[in-house]
Amino acid sequence: MKTRLMVITVVVLMLALPGTLLAQESDPEAVVRSSFEALNAGDVEAAVAFYADDAVLDYGEFGSYEGKEAIRAQFEHEVSLNASFELRDFEVDGNTARFRSRYTSVEMDALGVALEANAVATIEGDKIRSIYFTTTEESMAAVQAAMAALPQTGGEGIPLHIVVLTLGGLAVAGGLGMELLRRRWRQV
Repeated sequence: MKTRLMVITVVVLMLALPGTLLAQESDPEAVVRSSFEALNAGDVEAAVAFYADDAVLDYGEFGSYEGKEAIRAQFEHEVSLNASFELRDFEVDGNTARFRSRYTSVEMDALGVALEANAVATIEGDKIRSIYFTTTEESMAAVQAAMAALPQTGGEGIPLHIVVLTLGGLAVAGGLGMELLRRRWRQV
């Protein structure tokens, strides 16, 4: 009887164990890292494959993208800018991963800065449901200072009275020119 009970218990455990293993969530850090490693390598399709169909990728003041197609388009843009994400300081709690990110691209290199952000990713199964980036105040201040230091283009606007005088002068000159042409045609 004991042997029979033990065999039944072992069989039940063997049948239940694979289901339990399949029901476990994947590692959120591994999912996020894998997506950004693919993006850093320029493999947009592999990077997007880690996102749910209705996922949200939110860069805060730099834009928000909902759905795989919008995320794919943004990733293609980032690859064209030779963008790179460095992820660090992961803290995982259930299906949520918190981490820090350092973003560089040809645009950021031209400014001489990198964007530092804190991020929160939510993972369901092996898919990213959402990632929200919040640029640090220090990083945003550095970007704003770099942009303010860029040379101004276009100069000052032209004062309105100058525009009016110029247009008036052109109208008078045009009218005089038309009068001269009319007189010449009469003489011919």
